[in-house]
Amino acid sequence: MTREQASEFVLQWIRRRQGSPADLLRDLEEEAGWPGRLMLPSILDELRARRGLPVAERKFLVYTLNAGAVAESLAEGGDPSQQHQSSIDDLFTRSRRFRKSKKFTQAVEFVAKFRDYSPFNNMLVYAQNPHATHFATASHWRKAFGRSIKEEARGMVILAPRSPVLMVYDIIDTEGPPLPEQMRVFTQTSGPFDPALLERMVKNCERDQIQVKRLAMGGMRGGFATSRAREPGWKMRVGLRDDLADAAAYSVLCHELAHIYLGHVGADREGWWPFRANLSEAVAEIEAESVAYIVCARAGLRTRSAEYLASFVEDSEDLDAISLDLISRVAGRMEDMGRRLLPPRP
Repeated sequence: MTREQASEFVLQWIRRRQGSPADLLRDLEEEAGWPGRLMLPSILDELRARRGLPVAERKFLVYTLNAGAVAESLAEGGDPSQQHQSSIDDLFTRSRRFRKSKKFTQAVEFVAKFRDYSPFNNMLVYAQNPHATHFATASHWRKAFGRSIKEEARGMVILAPRSPVLMVYDIIDTEGPPLPEQMRVFTQTSGPFDPALLERMVKNCERDQIQVKRLAMGGMRGGFATSRAREPGWKMRVGLRDDLADAAAYSVLCHELAHIYLGHVGADREGWWPFRANLSEAVAEIEAESVAYIVCARAGLRTRSAEYLASFVEDSEDLDAISLDLISRVAGRMEDMGRRLLPPRP
């Protein structure tokens, strides 16, 4: 692929997909090979400087495909000589099929199920083995359960904070003493809802200058998110129906915040979330409800999200624009907002 062809590919990708920088990088490499990685920063610089681009495309280039975010995605890829790189690229390539089939709902449920790992890493595992039932590193299997990895076992790659990758193994690839009874029900998410999750999430919304208010509204609506903040000092505004119980309010808040953090509602000049306002309503709803389902399920809440998602996935002809990368990252971010009070933004 020539540079001109690569530039045209990027422009058409922006018009069709509006995914994350990582999504663009992977798709460009599929078309142009490893040289695409080297061309991308300068191609984006040229597109940002081009006159006559529609406002939505220019905002996407400035707020979502900004130089810092692209550099971060390039750094995550590392050097082509690293042995793990082709494995990671292959995982994401295979994961694209879930956007185009009924397996999408299954993938979302899987990502929500394993609470010991981040949603992003759960998505990676699902791409490698959709039938995994419980997975851990060889060290964890040995120390916690006295089990060893079978000789013929096939490890699965996940990302680690202080090393390029970790290998994890499904329970079927281990042997040793019987597992404790609680291991058989570890994926269940029953139990009472902790109202502190909602309190912390609302408090963290203030940190991001997102105003959350309880409001009177019709019974057919649970809430809304808008960029039309009515008071100074706020970037976004979320309304929640005032008669919702805490658990229901948390579920609705997760959905509406997902719209914001996925970039559906509009841009943020400080780059706290992307700009992807050109997506279809179906894609935006699928992405937001996927995030809400993951976060709520991992907090112990059962919702009707699976049915909701299934109807959208079956009816939409636009699923290639869905970003599994952003869904898993935003779910992890929002889960953290419910777990602890985050430090002030610099």
